[in-house]
Parts: sequence; structure tokens; C-alpha cells
Amino acid sequence: MSTAVSADRDSEPAANAVDRQEKPAASGRGILGKAALYAVLLLGSAIMLLPLIWMVSTASKPIEETIIPEFRLIPGEFLLPENLVKAFQRVPMILYFRNSVIVTAAVTAGRVLLCALAGYSFAKFTYRGRDLLFALVLSTMMIPFYVVVIPLYIVVYQLGWLNNLIALIVPGLVTAFGVFLLRQFMMGVPSELIDAARIDGASEPRTFLTIVLPLTKPALVTLAIFTFMSTWDDYVWPLLVITRQDLLTVPLGLAAFTQEYITYYNELMAAALIGMAPTFLVFLIFQREFVEGVSLSGIKG
Repeated sequence: MSTAVSADRDSEPAANAVDRQEKPAASGRGILGKAALYAVLLLGSAIMLLPLIWMVSTASKPIEETIIPEFRLIPGEFLLPENLVKAFQRVPMILYFRNSVIVTAAVTAGRVLLCALAGYSFAKFTYRGRDLLFALVLSTMMIPFYVVVIPLYIVVYQLGWLNNLIALIVPGLVTAFGVFLLRQFMMGVPSELIDAARIDGASEPRTFLTIVLPLTKPALVTLAIFTFMSTWDDYVWPLLVITRQDLLTVPLGLAAFTQEYITYYNELMAAALIGMAPTFLVFLIFQREFVEGVSLSGIKG
């Protein structure tokens, strides 16, 4: 017995020595792995930020430096404030901003509300043909926009909505993606809470507004951010249905800097930076709800 105990005691220092040798090696591999990961992330960030850096550089240059063959990252003369003032003087950017704000706010509010109603119906109501109808809604996600743009244009033309902001608002009020996103999130809302509200005498609209919507806030914010960004940056559809100068949105207004003999790239990039500001602000303000909504909606249902 004493011999076995002494053997165990003798083996403990040897085992500790092996552990001490393995820990530095493992620690070294962990440091190298993290360094490689950070290097890849920094490289990806630099690639994604390069267009923005180029925009700021061009927006800060005089017009002469924007048309030379070689690229200079640092402008010879910093003229960003002057270019911003000239951009707003050359074209009515304030009017374009007003149009974009009206269209984007209306589409965002309408899409969030209507998609929430449809998602609530598919998630918490049982009726004949529900699953088939939901499958038909999802099938529209496989149809590219450019396939339906001509029929949609014909409908808008027959309704007399050309050169009207209504043509930019109504077609975007409901999307299959919004219905799918909110339906997936609402599947995780406890049905017991809804049933309890109904037993207490709450009407269906009140149950929807006071019980369901507060519990689906992350998904609502996520859909609102997606809608805001896509609507604010939309170019193709407004280009087809809007020709009046006083109804142009910001993306269409930026084309005014390209004239017959010269393109004012410095003023164009300065105006584009201002046009990007609302989407950046919206995402920065609601980024926590955005991440939460994307992660949770992906595992529900």
C-alpha cells in the first residue's frame, strides 16, 4: 500500500510538468488564432470602408482634382463644406429630401403595420387554407422584381398614379419577406397570454395592440430598418414612374449632377454623403433591436 501511494506522489510532479508544457503551447496557438481572426476582420473592414473613404476624399476635393487620371486619397485642398453648399445650390436637394422622407415614412409605417397583421393571422389563427395561403405568399419571394415591374407599371398607369408619390408608396406597403419575418417571430409569442386577454374581455384589436405588438418589438424594428433602407435607396422604380422634377427622390436627384459636358463628382459625392446619413443614423440608433430581431426570428417557428 505504501509503495502505491509513493508511486502516485512521484507521478504528480511529472503530470504537472506536462500540463505546464502543454498550456503555453495551447496559449500560443490561441493567440495566433485570434491574431489571424483579427487580421481577417480588419482586412474585411478595410475593403468595406474603402468606398466610403473614396467618397469622403472625392467630396473634399476641388473639381480639378476629380478629373485627373491618377487617384489621390488626400485632397490638395479640403473643400468639403464648400462642396456641400454648392451641391445644395446646384439642385434642390432639400425638396428631394422632403419627397424621400414622405415616401420612406409612409412605406415604413404601412409595411410594418400590414405585415404585422398578416403575420399575426398566419401565426395565431386557424382557418381553412391558411397554410396554402402562406405558401403562396412565400412563393412570391422567388419572383424577381424585374419580372413584375412591367405589369406593376401598367397597373399604376391605369390608376393614374404616374408622377404621383402614391405610386412610390402603395406598391411597397406589403412584402412577403415582412410577413414571413413577423410570422416567424409571432410563433414564439405565448398563446396563453392571448387567450387570457380574450377571456378578460379584450377585443381582438386591443389584444393585438397591447399584447402582441409589444412582445414583437425587435422584429418590428428589424423590418422597419430593412424597409427604411431599401425605400430610401430605391432608384429603379422611382425612375420609371416619376419624371417631374419637384417629385424626385434623393437617389434620382443625385443624377442631376451629371450634366452634358461635365460631371461634378465632388458635389455629387458630397450630396451622396448627406443622402446616406439618415440610413446610418437609423441603424446606429436601433442596432440592438435589429440584431435581436434577426437572431430571434431565425430560431422561432
